[in-house]
Amino acid sequence: MDANTGRILYQKEADLRLPPASTTKVMTAILTLESGHKLSESLTVSKEATRMPATKLYLRPGQSMTIEELLYGIMLASANDASIVLAEGIGGSVEHFTEMMTKKAHDIGATNSNFTNPHGLTAPDHYSTARDIAVLFRYALKNALFREIVQTKFSSVNSTALVRKKVVPRRISVRNHNRLLWDFDGAIGGKTGYTVAAQKCFVGAVERNGITLIVSILGARNQWGDTKRLLEYGFGNYEALKEAPPPAGKTAWIEPPAAMGKERKASVLPQEFRGKPGDSYVLQVASFRERDRAELLAGQIREKGFEVAVEQVSLSPGETTFRVRIGPYAELSVAQEVAQQILVKSGHRVLILPQQAPGEGS
Repeated sequence: MDANTGRILYQKEADLRLPPASTTKVMTAILTLESGHKLSESLTVSKEATRMPATKLYLRPGQSMTIEELLYGIMLASANDASIVLAEGIGGSVEHFTEMMTKKAHDIGATNSNFTNPHGLTAPDHYSTARDIAVLFRYALKNALFREIVQTKFSSVNSTALVRKKVVPRRISVRNHNRLLWDFDGAIGGKTGYTVAAQKCFVGAVERNGITLIVSILGARNQWGDTKRLLEYGFGNYEALKEAPPPAGKTAWIEPPAAMGKERKASVLPQEFRGKPGDSYVLQVASFRERDRAELLAGQIREKGFEVAVEQVSLSPGETTFRVRIGPYAELSVAQEVAQQILVKSGHRVLILPQQAPGEGS
């Protein structure tokens, strides 16, 4: 996405509803920054917040942190416990805060999203799309403090606790999970995410020569490789994209010019990004390092009346995983309908993925 205009330069299944993992925290930050609360205001850590699974700051009940410190905690360290503290402190309850999140997202233009928690851990009816996450990140970049936070590589946050009537401080070091800040020219911030259901997710922005591009990926197989290829494609073809604006409501897809020199060909998108007529879809229930765990889950899903397969997938040289999958299905609508049936009958929220053609990487 061109951050200046909001124009989409390339998309593939941009409106497919998927679990967004911790990219959810972009919306949590937006709502917090626009809440009217002072950044110096202290919020108290509840028992509910401390029960959140990692990634977290390992806060303790009764501690207090300022809103600004909590924002650094969620955007750099992706702290789930800090997200709950913000939700309870800003919204009065997690439930009310997440209702506010969804409403604000729809007001911004991310109308295909629904949030039921402030951290992004997998939950029923908690979903977004690659397009919506990009829209939210573009909106958030307009806030100076948000930009400052997501550009920070290292920081520390402070909490305090009252022990025997004495205020005891605690300093916690945090490190940004966004690898682009270290090895990609022009990176100006982003937010990572990962859960088993969501797989690897990322939204972020890069600025070069006055042009800012936003990339948003959900369910990535190669998080940083995919991100960098998409960004290099965008910058490599930007002049052509500017010269040939698409019709209103259409998405630009620029094939490399026939006369393009060899030095420009690196910017062409790899084959796995290109949508083709006749694409099919598979439902990934889960993936495991051990085959026996995959077979056990497959048996449980099979008992619910679904045809399930376990397949070995290569992640990298010498590294494999065993994927529990259903399908493929020729139509996305059919895949979505089956996914809903699986959720109702088994409680498993599946990931809908494009089926790769023979010979393509996994």
